[in-house]
Amino acid sequence: MSAADLSFYTRDDEKKGQSLDVPIKDGNIVTINLVDELADDPSELTGFLSSENSARKHWLAIASAYCANHKLTEAKQVVDEAAQQPAFSDDDRAAIDIYRGWLELKFAEHAVGKARFDHYNEAQAVFDHLPREVQAKAPATLLQAQIYLGRDRLDDARPLYDQVLKRDPSNCIALMGKAHIAMAKQNYQIALKLLQQVLMIKPTMRPDPRVAIGVCFWLLNDHKMAVKSWERSVKLYPDDSHRARVLLELSKLNDTFTKSVTDEDFIKNYTESITNFGELQTANDYVPALVLASYFFSKRDFDTVRNVVLQIGEKIIGEPLGDSDSARFRAAKTSKFESVVLSQCALWLARCEFAEGNFTSAQKHFGESIKLNDNLQAKLGLGSAQLNRGSVEDAIMTYESILKTNSKCLEVVYLLGVLYSQSKSKRKHELAVQSLERYVRLASSADFKEPVMVNAFLVLAQLYESKDIGQSLKYLQRAIETQAKIERDVPVEVYNNIGVYHFLRKNFDEATKVFASALDKTTGPFTSEDGDVLADLPGDLEVTIKFNRARSLEVSDQAAAIEVYKQLEQECSHYVSSKLRLLFLDCIATHSKSYAEIKTELDELLAANASDLEIRSFYGWFAKNFGKKVGLKADADNAFHRDTLVTYESHDCYALISLANIYCIMARDAKSDDSKRRNYYSRAAELYIKVLSIDPKDVYAAQGLAITYIENKETSKGLDVLSKIRDSLNDITVYLNLGHALLEAKNFAKAIENYEVALGRFTDGKDTKILSFLGRAWYLRGQQEKHLPFLKRAKEYTEKALANVGESGSASIQFNLAFVDFQIAEFITKQPANQCDVEEIEQAMRDLEQAIEQLRQLAGQDDDHHVPYPKADLAARANLGSTALLPRLQTCLDETKSSIEAMTSRIEEAKRIREEEAARKRKEEEEQAALAKQKEEERARERAKELDQSHIWAEEFRAANVDVVPSDNDDDGDAADAKPEKQKKTKGTKRKANGGRRKKKVLSDDEESSAQDTDPEADEPESKKRKTLSNARVEDSDEDLGDIDNDLF
Repeated sequence: MSAADLSFYTRDDEKKGQSLDVPIKDGNIVTINLVDELADDPSELTGFLSSENSARKHWLAIASAYCANHKLTEAKQVVDEAAQQPAFSDDDRAAIDIYRGWLELKFAEHAVGKARFDHYNEAQAVFDHLPREVQAKAPATLLQAQIYLGRDRLDDARPLYDQVLKRDPSNCIALMGKAHIAMAKQNYQIALKLLQQVLMIKPTMRPDPRVAIGVCFWLLNDHKMAVKSWERSVKLYPDDSHRARVLLELSKLNDTFTKSVTDEDFIKNYTESITNFGELQTANDYVPALVLASYFFSKRDFDTVRNVVLQIGEKIIGEPLGDSDSARFRAAKTSKFESVVLSQCALWLARCEFAEGNFTSAQKHFGESIKLNDNLQAKLGLGSAQLNRGSVEDAIMTYESILKTNSKCLEVVYLLGVLYSQSKSKRKHELAVQSLERYVRLASSADFKEPVMVNAFLVLAQLYESKDIGQSLKYLQRAIETQAKIERDVPVEVYNNIGVYHFLRKNFDEATKVFASALDKTTGPFTSEDGDVLADLPGDLEVTIKFNRARSLEVSDQAAAIEVYKQLEQECSHYVSSKLRLLFLDCIATHSKSYAEIKTELDELLAANASDLEIRSFYGWFAKNFGKKVGLKADADNAFHRDTLVTYESHDCYALISLANIYCIMARDAKSDDSKRRNYYSRAAELYIKVLSIDPKDVYAAQGLAITYIENKETSKGLDVLSKIRDSLNDITVYLNLGHALLEAKNFAKAIENYEVALGRFTDGKDTKILSFLGRAWYLRGQQEKHLPFLKRAKEYTEKALANVGESGSASIQFNLAFVDFQIAEFITKQPANQCDVEEIEQAMRDLEQAIEQLRQLAGQDDDHHVPYPKADLAARANLGSTALLPRLQTCLDETKSSIEAMTSRIEEAKRIREEEAARKRKEEEEQAALAKQKEEERARERAKELDQSHIWAEEFRAANVDVVPSDNDDDGDAADAKPEKQKKTKGTKRKANGGRRKKKVLSDDEESSAQDTDPEADEPESKKRKTLSNARVEDSDEDLGDIDNDLF
């Protein structure tokens, strides 16, 4: 098949071939205008071609012309007539069959639903009937590849395209097919390169690859190049650029939502886009219709939305849809693109149902949308529908599945954080913190730059309440800053919470300022989410914030706080909290009313509000602490709490804890009776456990339970409970009780650590009670470990406590400070004199004098100053300090000074002796060095003399000219002796080696031998004797000579 036979598919020659020249039998040529002379009924043209026995190319040219004019049925009639011509050869018939297969693909391109797959089946049937040798050729291979591509069998189509490209690397149809597969597999960069290659090979290729090139650019986030590609396609093919125009309008709609600066710009651009999409609607293009569906949805015209999407569904599945049953969308066999479209239809049906509150139906449609196409929007909608139906766990599972494939989806991360926070599980709360903090980071990152939901900060602040109030404050402050960026403010409740957090951290001044700022914000109108005016809310908020402000004012300005409470009492008479607070201050601070008057007012409140648990709790506290002063029975509080539990509320936690505390007191009082003691503690534990079953976060009950264990000598069990409380509840009392328990267990280091955590994390570092606890802990540790610095630390903390205490509690802390000074003085007097320091003793004496004076002042004060001990005891202790302890310190000081003087004297004496010894040693060393030098000089002189004597002997020997005649035996002996001597010289020291060389130099045995050999008449025994004597003599001298040489040089 030639390239012209495929022109119907590529439509490359539709503008070039405006006419067709057909030769006829008489030799003439008939010209057919393929534009103006194409009749609606091709019978006349097919009859003419059949009568003239026209060639295959003329038949296919006519068919291609009909295709170019979108008359596929007429084109098929032409091809069918051509296939029946008897004059055609087998090759012609094969080419016509392949053409028919391509024509079926063209039909499939314009068909929908089941009809589309019917045409693919027809094309497949055509291919199957082709001879095998024809199937192996490029046109048939391309036909099979295109069939696979249309059926979404991408892995089957790709090797066929590769076969074609192996024979013809510039085959544009195969290149575009591979690009389509790459796009389907989201390999947009590869698809873009293939499409650009097609454009370089054939710039006039149809369908226009510029459309797909633009899509690749868009998916690669290069929107400008995508728009340029589509605009170029529209410019080149203005009459056949529907898809490019739709894509251009989609890009404009995207810009409308993302780049509109003002509301006016948005309205103008959006209206223009919707109008253009209305004009772009066609029977087989569903994108404009879906865009219009979104427009009708925004207008809440849900019926129109349903009509639009159901019409789309009917066109795709090929049968009418009487209702909104999206499940029928999956009944028909559809292509991948059609499945995506049907998924969008189901999504819009779901959103309509969701907007109308039909969450069950919405969930069903969302599920169908996901089954048709696994898309994020439908999953988000499914989770929302499940939430609104109350299926929280199902919603969490849905969102978690989304997060596995879309880890940076802000909406899912935020929703999971909020849902986790609503759980009672500690693990879920940790996950909530992680999710919400990750959401804040993602939204603030450069990739998103999205405004953070204020609720995320509020939930995080709430989650951190039990862990770290500082973090809660931080997130509430960030919420205020986030709203300030858009010139909005957070709800007044947020400011109130900030004030409460500062109050809990003992930052009372800051709390007062925040509450005052919150009060200023209660003046404006308040509206609900629906726009309704909330008339009562400002007043309610004002009452609460005023009360909180008064609570924070109590520390710095109690009088001002009392005025606020009185004002609240006048403005809101039924607000009993302010009344109770006034009565409480009267009891412990102001004493403006007598206890009888306070009791009378409490009786009136109780009569008017008998079931108010807050009033009943306060009455029980008053009866316990001041009942004797107003004539109440000793166990009035116990009876009152029992009445509360029996008559009004059996689960009143305060009453239960109060009863448990009473049992603990009774257990402590029953020290002599172990059985009673255990029984009381057991009852207390039961009550504490009951409170914990009602309120698992009740720290008083939990700690009471731990204390019962500790008091019952189950210290490790109690510490375990307190440790668990600390892990789950970040409260100051937990650390304080842990400190107390560890102190009782004599684990002073851990106790101090817990006290310091309580002081640093929950207060401003000036809490008198905790400072006193630390002083006591350091004191006990110092006494236990006999370490003076620890006692000094106890004194430091006690001084800090005294500096921050009010007048009412100063007497006890003054006594504590004096007591520590006494103990430090006592400790110093018991130390050995050689371990004492003069400055420490003098400081201890000054501190002791101050302590004595302080005790005398306390002994002389009035009873109203809450003196901790009887005056007589204080005076006696002061006298004891001045008469006994102070003199002992003076004695210790004198002994220490004497010891130091003696020590100094001994040190000086030792130093003198050491210096004398050093001088003596230096003198001995110098003498030994001089003597060694003298001896060395003498040895040198002796060696020099020996050297001179050796030279003299050598000269005498030579002058004597002794003849020696060696024998054979002697030679053998010398040879035998020479070899070991040589080895000895090799392995010996340098000194021996030098000696050997000197021997060789001084003596010349060869000369002697030669002199003796020249005298044959010499007597042999005589020669032998002389040689022996000569050698012995010379060797002795030679060895001495060698030693001299070594010593000298």
